[in-house]
Amino acid sequence: MNHDGVAVRVYGVATRLYPRRFRDDYGDDMVSLFRDQCEDEATWRVLSRAAVDLAITIPTQHLEATMHRNPNPLVPLIYLTVAIAGLILAIVGGTNATIAIIGLVIALGAGTVGVIAWRRATPVREATVTGHWWKFLLVGPGLIGLVIVAAGQGVDAWELGVATVIAGFVSAAIGVVLGLSHFFGPRVRRLPT
Repeated sequence: MNHDGVAVRVYGVATRLYPRRFRDDYGDDMVSLFRDQCEDEATWRVLSRAAVDLAITIPTQHLEATMHRNPNPLVPLIYLTVAIAGLILAIVGGTNATIAIIGLVIALGAGTVGVIAWRRATPVREATVTGHWWKFLLVGPGLIGLVIVAAGQGVDAWELGVATVIAGFVSAAIGVVLGLSHFFGPRVRRLPT
């Protein structure tokens, strides 16, 4: 029985563990190279190198395939919807501390996961935090307006309202500082591609 042929077939099966795109691009060449190496060297030596190579490169290729896939914009939208529902629950249940806390926890948790999902869904690009100054500047008055609307609707959550107004002022202040830094800070020169 030809041990080289068995080793080549086993290696060919092992290359199926790579992601499909990588396997389609390089799988046949990898098996051909393995076959050529088995003809030139001892099979056990080639197999030991191949086993180490497979153990390192298969997870790496799966990670790269995950990093380069097109993101799904639906996931951040779902978490944003859950965060808004939690915020509405907190506002509606303003006099009941337990419901208000549960709503805020849902809003904070889903909002955090939504922001992380959104950040992962956007492609990496050359940008600085100062480029997002206007978002902080808009969130500040938005939070304060939310408290005013809630108070006009008769929501009795004084502590939550004060915390939200403070967060609004802090967000607006951060927006002003980042905006000034964006417009008057050093310019980053982009390299031509």
